[in-house]
Amino acid sequence: MNPGQEQGPSFYEQQPAYPYGPPPQEFGFEAPRPARSRRRAVAVTALITLAMAVAGGPLGLLWSWLAPSVPVVNAGQNGIVVNDPSPEEYIAADGWFTLIGFGFGLVAAIVVWLVLRRDRGPALLLGVVLGGLASSATMWGTGRVIGLSAWNAWQRNSAVGDSYQRPPDLHAHGALLVAAFAAVIVTTLLAGWSNDPDLDRPGAKPGYGQDLDGRDPDGDDPQDRDPAAAPISSGSPDAPDPTAAPAPPAPWPADPPRG
Repeated sequence: MNPGQEQGPSFYEQQPAYPYGPPPQEFGFEAPRPARSRRRAVAVTALITLAMAVAGGPLGLLWSWLAPSVPVVNAGQNGIVVNDPSPEEYIAADGWFTLIGFGFGLVAAIVVWLVLRRDRGPALLLGVVLGGLASSATMWGTGRVIGLSAWNAWQRNSAVGDSYQRPPDLHAHGALLVAAFAAVIVTTLLAGWSNDPDLDRPGAKPGYGQDLDGRDPDGDDPQDRDPAAAPISSGSPDAPDPTAAPAPPAPWPADPPRG
């Protein structure tokens, strides 16, 4: 080897060549961030459950106000019976409870999805499930307590033939699952329509690759690039039109005259 000649880089030190452009890491794609800690996931689930359970108290007051009372009468030896042979108040109380629970589960899921954007994922879904169940239990317990003491006192002191308006109560216990069911359905639909790459990655950048406005991840507008540096593609005006007719062949030279 000539001593005056410098030794070039070895094979492993050379920069790789990319005939079709650099890899996605050099286009500004963010590396995936680590998943949230288990402690944060538990805290998010507990916070959602507690908030929805507390919201069940006012819902119980609303249910007690909307649901009609049941007319009853003291029948003596037959006990306290319903004064109407076909009462609709039982069904009305269960129906109002179901409607309120369904509406609350729907609204709560949307609010939690928008407020806790950085905590979307399994922890949020589990939170709305437990919160829906807790809110229904709180709503039932709060609504049935209103007027319960007066109802118990009337049962002890009423005489035969006395009538009373029994406060509403829940009889179809399956309605306790409606709020959680609605919250799960709405949360699942929102997750399916979301453009976040990974809901379990906090702060994940929405979208896949190119933005909707036509800019690349570096923020450059394709129209501002140098046309000479861009490779010719099938849609480039400099490329030949594949549908154009071929040029006619050049005429052959005329033969010299013969003498």
